[in-house]
Amino acid sequence: MNEKSENRKALPKFTLSLLGSLLAGGAIGFAVGLSRALGLDAAVLAGALSSALEAVTPWGIPVTSALTLGGCFILYRFAARKFAAWDGGDEDAASESIDAALSWVLLLSSVQLLCNLFFLSAFCIYWLDRDLRHLALVGVFLLSCGLVIFAQQKAVDLTRRMNPEKRGSVYDSKFQKKWLDSCDESERRQIGEASYRAYTVTIRLCLGLWLALVLLSMVFEISLLPAFVLLLVWGTMQVAYALESIRLGKRN
Repeated sequence: MNEKSENRKALPKFTLSLLGSLLAGGAIGFAVGLSRALGLDAAVLAGALSSALEAVTPWGIPVTSALTLGGCFILYRFAARKFAAWDGGDEDAASESIDAALSWVLLLSSVQLLCNLFFLSAFCIYWLDRDLRHLALVGVFLLSCGLVIFAQQKAVDLTRRMNPEKRGSVYDSKFQKKWLDSCDESERRQIGEASYRAYTVTIRLCLGLWLALVLLSMVFEISLLPAFVLLLVWGTMQVAYALESIRLGKRN
């Protein structure tokens, strides 16, 4: 009876979500059909977007690096001064503010790494075969990645100074495992909750991207490869999560 009650409670919300998705898809399909009826050229729009990306690609890594890594430097200096000025009183408030600043350092540096990979991919598409002088962008890419690793290393080192029981180095390929092994039960629970939240958000993102690719394929000439790669990543995540849950269940 409890299962049926839960299903009855969840069914109206699920039905409304499904109807909303159908209405949104219908509206987008109508807009696509209307654009074709009005003679809007999707190829022209795609060309304009491609030209814009081509123009910003050489500046992408330097500009984003200045913004994100500059923010990392400011946040790290704040955390380092806070730690140096801490006299042992009100440990929770001080450590929380330092941990928050260092967490933002790790977040911004990770975002910059993704930006580096994106603009390097764009460089290989638009600029690699044009002029060897543009290969300097590869050097900028390597420099930015080095600064990303340096920022993460400084954040981890300061965290270890605050918590001497922590172990691991960002230069170690097994850093995440060693760091997790040195965490206490509270930190492990926090990591587990954050990981599950990231898992659910990624599932919704994959579903949204798949829907976007289906709709965009009605307007632009998109091959099956993007959808295949997206579903491959999505499926790998789902299978890995299920297998790890089975393994942990047996161990427990």
